[in-house]
Amino acid sequence: MKRRTLFAIVLLAVVPAALAVAGGAGGVGFSGQLFDPSLSSADLGMSATTGFGYGVDDDGSRVGGFGTSFLSESGSVAGGVGGMLVGRELRAGPFTLAFTLWGGLGGGAWASRGYFLGYGSAQAELGVWILPWMQVIAYVGYEALGNLVPGPPFSEAFLRTPVLGLRVAWGSP
Repeated sequence: MKRRTLFAIVLLAVVPAALAVAGGAGGVGFSGQLFDPSLSSADLGMSATTGFGYGVDDDGSRVGGFGTSFLSESGSVAGGVGGMLVGRELRAGPFTLAFTLWGGLGGGAWASRGYFLGYGSAQAELGVWILPWMQVIAYVGYEALGNLVPGPPFSEAFLRTPVLGLRVAWGSP
């Protein structure tokens, strides 16, 4: 048997077994900006789509990664970031309560200018396992998105706002 064939057989046997015993999930999420003049720096009508994945150890600690794309209703703001997430989750039957910090770097365009972005978000989520391998999650958070290159014209590129979103995750409870 060739080495490649043996490697493929081992990979196809080990990966599903590891996923079956590992805690964690991965999936896709959608969120929208909640404009409040006292909490938000701008009303961009921004929405986001996120792909994510994380592992969970026995004490509920989460560590993972994500990629998020942003787009405003007018199309004047667009961009994306990728990074890491860390947090903690509590489980009770089919329910999951989690608090997670998301942080990353990326790029974007705002008012016909390009930016090198830094991103941070604190989120609280409530999830329910609707199938043994699928969870629906609602979350609320506060995020900040800003340019990492100092000085004009980049200094005006900073957004902070509450967000509300929905995720679908596949994994193991």
